[in-house]
Amino acid sequence: MVIVIIGTLAAVVGPRFFDRQVFDERLFHEQLASAVRYAQKQALASGCLVQAQLDSSGLRLRRAADCVSGAYSANLQAADGVYADMALPAGVTLTDNSFPVTFNALGQPDRSVAVSLGGHGVRVHAPAGWIETTP
Repeated sequence: MVIVIIGTLAAVVGPRFFDRQVFDERLFHEQLASAVRYAQKQALASGCLVQAQLDSSGLRLRRAADCVSGAYSANLQAADGVYADMALPAGVTLTDNSFPVTFNALGQPDRSVAVSLGGHGVRVHAPAGWIETTP
C-alpha cells in the first residue's frame, strides 16, 4: 500500500515540482504588483509623473524628464540608487497587456490597465488607483 501511495505521488507531484515556469510566473507576478505599487507611491511622494512600462522585455519604471511633462526617460530613483528594471523570465509570456500606465501626483493612473501572466493577473483601476492582483 505504501509503495502504491509513493508511486502515485511521484507520478502526480514529481512533474510539478520540477517545472520552474509556474514558480517564475508567480514570482514575476508578485514583483510586478510590488513595482507598480512602488511607482504609484513615488509619484505620490515626489509629485512627479511616474510611468510603469511593461512589454516582452520586462518592466521599466521611469519618471517624466522635467517631473510634470516630457518623455519618460529618467530612471526612477530608489532609496538605494536606481530602481532596477525587471527582465521577463524565460518561459513567461504576457497576455492581454494594456500597459504602460502613468501615475500623477495624486497617485491616480491615467487609465485602467491589466496584464495576465499565465494564471495570474495585475490590474490597475482608474481613477482610484487601486492595484488588484488575481491569483
